[in-house]
Amino acid sequence: MSTTEEKQEKFAIEMAASASKGALVEKITFAGIPILFSCVVYLMSALSNANSEIIQLKSKVAVVVNADNKAIPPQGTTIDMAQIREHLSEQISKVERESALARAAMTLDREKSMSAIDKSRLDMAADAAQARAAIRFDMMKMAGELDKRITLLEKGR
Repeated sequence: MSTTEEKQEKFAIEMAASASKGALVEKITFAGIPILFSCVVYLMSALSNANSEIIQLKSKVAVVVNADNKAIPPQGTTIDMAQIREHLSEQISKVERESALARAAMTLDREKSMSAIDKSRLDMAADAAQARAAIRFDMMKMAGELDKRITLLEKGR
């Protein structure tokens, strides 16, 4: 009989363990469901808040930036910016004109200095040609005088 009693005891222990496990699962389930529900509610509210913040940020960005991601100027400064652009373009064209005049003046100065150098070279060439002509003239004059002296000397003999 001990085997039947032992079997019954084992069965009773198993039943108690099974009941204990069932009670534990039941307690965990009833404790976990409200926690899971509150987590889901928290996540949903956080998602809703994030969504509303995104919508607010998009509306603020739409006020500051246009569709091409370029800044939209405030309404009062549009005229001022146009005047600044106009003044800037005038200044740029003035600087461009002045730089063109400066380049032209530098080119003119360079051309003048090159012309002066060419004039100096031509003057020296002309002076050299005059000097050669004077030397030729003096040589011809001397040759003529020598011819006269030679002829006089030949006649005098």
